Amino acid sequence: MPAHAAPGFAKHDRADFAQEFLRRSPAYRAAWATAQGALEAAASLTQARRWGLERLFDPDRSVRTAPAIWRAECASQIVSLVAAPSGFGGAAALPDFAPLVDFSVAGTRNLVFDIAGARHRFRLADGDREGLAILLPPLGNALSAAACDAVRRMFAGLSTAEPVRILHPSALQRQRLALLLRVLDASLGGASNREIGTRIVYPWLAGTDAVAWKATSERRRVQRLLDEAHGLSASAYRDLLTS
Repeated sequence: MPAHAAPGFAKHDRADFAQEFLRRSPAYRAAWATAQGALEAAASLTQARRWGLERLFDPDRSVRTAPAIWRAECASQIVSLVAAPSGFGGAAALPDFAPLVDFSVAGTRNLVFDIAGARHRFRLADGDREGLAILLPPLGNALSAAACDAVRRMFAGLSTAEPVRILHPSALQRQRLALLLRVLDASLGGASNREIGTRIVYPWLAGTDAVAWKATSERRRVQRLLDEAHGLSASAYRDLLTS
């Protein structure tokens, strides 16, 4: 396995990777620092919506143990649950597990469960716990359909492996995202294009001097990776939430 395909990302779904990029954003970290101690104040909740969140998350906490609460209109992986109609045979209760996150705002409850390594992200009317039904998404959204199918199977005690697979990046996508995160970390730490290229992307070119590096095609590829990584951190992380 390549060094940049870090095992720490092995269970990440697309929303987890979006959070990894956002938590590295200097602008987001500044917003978090400003909101410390008043996360549920109106100004902080308004600030959270700017980032596609219901509430700001601590960027220094692990994504695996403290997942972000994304706004439903920004993230296709959120499943809306509603009170099941009377006599509805498929009604279910929330999983009998402690959620990783449980946050209510404006009469809506947001929860994230991690069950057998798979994320289940719910949005439901505050207080509803039993007799729930899945509100199906519009046609044509493969991520939303997979998220709903994963929840349906989980409620029924069936394997969720196939729909959960769709919610995760492919092996090649995961490897590239992990590489972009390493490139971003190095850049934010002050590393130059050449240092990133010869230490991370093309380690076999270690020792290449600055003059020779400027003439290589590898330098241009590293610059494209840098542009992509910083773009994901600034705003393009949202693309991971919807496609």
